[in-house]
Amino acid sequence: MDTESLFIPGKKKPDQPIEPQKKDLWLDPSLAFAPLTYGFKLDAAQGRFDLRYGKLQENAEKLREGECDISMISPLDYAKKKETWQIIPNICVASYSGVRHVQLYFKKGLNRISNIIISPGLTVETVLLKILMQEKFQLSPEYTVISGDLDTMLAAGDAALVTGDISLDYYASRRNRLDLNEEWLDLTGFPFVYAFWAGRELTVSAEDIRSIYNSYTLGLKNLENIAKDYAREHSQTWDFYHDYLANNLSYTFNEKEKEGLNEFYHYAFFYGYIEFIPELHFFGI
Repeated sequence: MDTESLFIPGKKKPDQPIEPQKKDLWLDPSLAFAPLTYGFKLDAAQGRFDLRYGKLQENAEKLREGECDISMISPLDYAKKKETWQIIPNICVASYSGVRHVQLYFKKGLNRISNIIISPGLTVETVLLKILMQEKFQLSPEYTVISGDLDTMLAAGDAALVTGDISLDYYASRRNRLDLNEEWLDLTGFPFVYAFWAGRELTVSAEDIRSIYNSYTLGLKNLENIAKDYAREHSQTWDFYHDYLANNLSYTFNEKEKEGLNEFYHYAFFYGYIEFIPELHFFGI
């Protein structure tokens, strides 16, 4: 303790710089989301965030429990919120084409599917599958929850829903497959939105949002680097992953994406997968 400053009039202890408190930022490690998070890995936010990784459902739970202020979540989790979350505008993960990472692999043909194997948890991809089966194909298969690789799943049923990075590994070698994003486009004419950033209304600053935009901008400029880094430890060539990022996915959250998202919510509500159709609330920028 500086006792001298207590007794000498006018002498003050120099102010110590206050370190800004970092916020936990929950990310999904899947390749589809890498362009949004690339800048954070380069510390483009200059230490603003502590990066945490989890699947979209886990991330939404962290936001719901108040363990973070900003999180990457799925549209399904946004519809299940019990409080006011706001969406960071202009950025999402969507697709206007075949998407590769949401595939229904089957044995013989769609008209012979009576049992579909799905992974544990009600994900946005599972709800998309069930909507398409009912609305587009007029099928009502049974759904069985099994964890395992594709061969294990197909041994237990007529078809299997495989999502995320693991689906990219199977994509080139398995021809009996249905791309759910293509089927959604055929049904609705709209892109499908898989994820977006959301946060608590009063705890996300303009600087936080600016950091997220900066990370996204860096990611778009480095799709080739992202693909090459990913290919070093995965089964496909880097140009396969680059084509996936550059041509199968879209990262803008404009009117078409909003219309597609609302269309999904109407179907999900109609078939009983969500309790209400949520309004889309966006942060002002």
